[in-house]
Amino acid sequence: MTAALETSTRSAFRLQRDGDSAILWFDLPGKVNKFSSAVLSQLDDSISALESESGIKVLVIASPKPGMFIAGADLEEFRTITTGDEASKFVRRGQEVFTRLWKLPMVTVAAIDGVCLGGGTELALNCDYRVMSEHPKAQIGLPETKLGIFPAWTGTTRLPRLIGIPAALDLILTGKTLDGRRAQKVGLVDEVVSSSVLVDVARQLGARKGKKRGLESDRTHFYVEGNPLARKLVFSKARSAVREKTGGHYPAPLAAIDVMEESYSSGYQAGLRAEVREVIKLAMGDVASSLVRLFFMMEESKKERGPAPKEIRSAGVLGAGLMGGGIAQAIVDQAGVDVRMKDINWQALAGGMKSASKIWKKKVERRRMTRGEMARKLSRITTTIDWSGFENVDVVVEAVLEKLEIKQQVLRDFEAIGRQDAIFATNTSTIPIGRIAAASARPENVVGMHFFSPVDKMPLVEIIRGERTSPQTVSTISAFGRRLGKTVVVSEDAPGFIVNRILGPYLNEAGYLIQEGNSVESIDKAMVSFGMPLGPLALLDEVGIDVAGKAGEILNEAFGERMPPSKLLQSLLADKRFGKKNARGVFLWKEGKRTGVDPSLYPLLGLGNPKEGKRDAMIERMVLSMVNEASRVVDEKVAASAADVDLAMIMGTGFPPFRGGLLRHADRLGVRFVAERLRALEAEQGIRFRPSPAIERLVAEGKSFYEAYPVRQG
Repeated sequence: MTAALETSTRSAFRLQRDGDSAILWFDLPGKVNKFSSAVLSQLDDSISALESESGIKVLVIASPKPGMFIAGADLEEFRTITTGDEASKFVRRGQEVFTRLWKLPMVTVAAIDGVCLGGGTELALNCDYRVMSEHPKAQIGLPETKLGIFPAWTGTTRLPRLIGIPAALDLILTGKTLDGRRAQKVGLVDEVVSSSVLVDVARQLGARKGKKRGLESDRTHFYVEGNPLARKLVFSKARSAVREKTGGHYPAPLAAIDVMEESYSSGYQAGLRAEVREVIKLAMGDVASSLVRLFFMMEESKKERGPAPKEIRSAGVLGAGLMGGGIAQAIVDQAGVDVRMKDINWQALAGGMKSASKIWKKKVERRRMTRGEMARKLSRITTTIDWSGFENVDVVVEAVLEKLEIKQQVLRDFEAIGRQDAIFATNTSTIPIGRIAAASARPENVVGMHFFSPVDKMPLVEIIRGERTSPQTVSTISAFGRRLGKTVVVSEDAPGFIVNRILGPYLNEAGYLIQEGNSVESIDKAMVSFGMPLGPLALLDEVGIDVAGKAGEILNEAFGERMPPSKLLQSLLADKRFGKKNARGVFLWKEGKRTGVDPSLYPLLGLGNPKEGKRDAMIERMVLSMVNEASRVVDEKVAASAADVDLAMIMGTGFPPFRGGLLRHADRLGVRFVAERLRALEAEQGIRFRPSPAIERLVAEGKSFYEAYPVRQG
């Protein structure tokens, strides 16, 4: 080995030579391989050494870290960028280094044995060939649009030339990741093999091919890539689809389409210049800033707090409804833990198994799982109508009816037969944990674990710490929630916890707006235009009007005149309208899908023809009602920080991520402005809009929510 190559051993890169082939190992100290400016420079040094090295015909780039190839760019460094010049320098540097890699004289092969995202995928695209392992963590993709930017280290220009424009648009615009088999199917990787032979197969592939690969692959065709009219049609349809899906709130996908189109109309180098030009605009914008902050909020939520968690090896689920079946499925599928599910009769248990089976069946239909794998996973959920099999479980998740006396009874029954250290995690959505734990002989083991419906799609779990819940129990259940692939937010014990307490005034305000004669469509359309995935009335039908009614009773009991039960809810419940679950609610339902507002709704409420409400005024009332209650939630320390409130609302309700969260949005409006508008609404609408003491105090102190309620360290 030459002296030049030996210098690379002092960096994140180490070259191992074997005859006429070599392996460049990327092994950044720590858990994750990622690209900072310093690491890019180290890779550049390694490329310089390789350029002067003779006799190497095949270069394999690999990582010795199990389950980890390259996670992408170092976002810690990215968020320190404050000027366009700094952003330009960072982007151009990545392009320059990866282009030098592409131009190396030897055949290059990326050996991907784990996570390969963002800049990692762009490095792999600048190799001649790619081999991927069957490791369960092996995923490849370009998720940059989820951060408000797009792949700008050659990815947006290079990917369509490898796999074709339609497939590249699908990957870049959605930010989706692919396992090896699906990546091979679209042409992103050449072979998929076992981890044990990955590097050897990569070396053999390079030797077998024996020559550099051209920029265009056989996946691109004249009929699309080479035909200006066809390209124009494809890009036009893509823009329309993005605008329909995002409401124009997310500029990154549209910018990526523009760059891709320019790279084909003006050439590869023009595409690279467009990547730099367009991504800088995004990187300096509010949307990217909000989405990057959200990424770090999610990373913060993954940190363990308090005592080391106990390992969960076995679990029980009480209640086999839609929620119980979904929880059981998640425990088996994500945590790999066997589940014992109990209900009062076999018919209910059959329903729970059907709910779990339905989730796996969708994976089979999408070829994410084989029928054999589905059968094996289903067999890990066993059922019973008595307490057999619950004697030795580490945790039981209770998902029975939202009635205090029923929850207390199953708690007593479980404690009579369960282990002394077994955890009882209740899936209550609003009942204080202290009230449930009042029936417990071991309240230190009782904790809230509030899943959102549907369990397989909703990413949030609220962990609720009762007054007597032990720190060990909280840390164990928090870790268990993360094992289920959920974002975890810890709430102190209070009616409604974080999400439902803040949603209460929001749904009530939608009810007031209907009572004033505004149409359902105009109310929901207003909040969708604001960025919510569903309007409040569509959400009401989805959640269940009966569920919302019970939550409303509890919130009204706790907070009185601030949260009176909505007359809308009372009228719907009196007419036995429960929403989607019985196909009768605010909307008409057919085969589980909304088909329009029920025309009998307005006569039921004693209203005439509805009017088209004023969008901005309705948005202000509904959003500020949430801000006002959120200020109390964080001031009372129900949530530990403003960031926890925002994370819970984004993950639990779909509050628009591009706005950074509910309290981040309030900070951007300005707390003084929020207080002034609340006072005006109080004069117009009544006491429910009176600014909270917390907001009045922040105005007096001149502080924002994020300044007053920062993330607690340690």
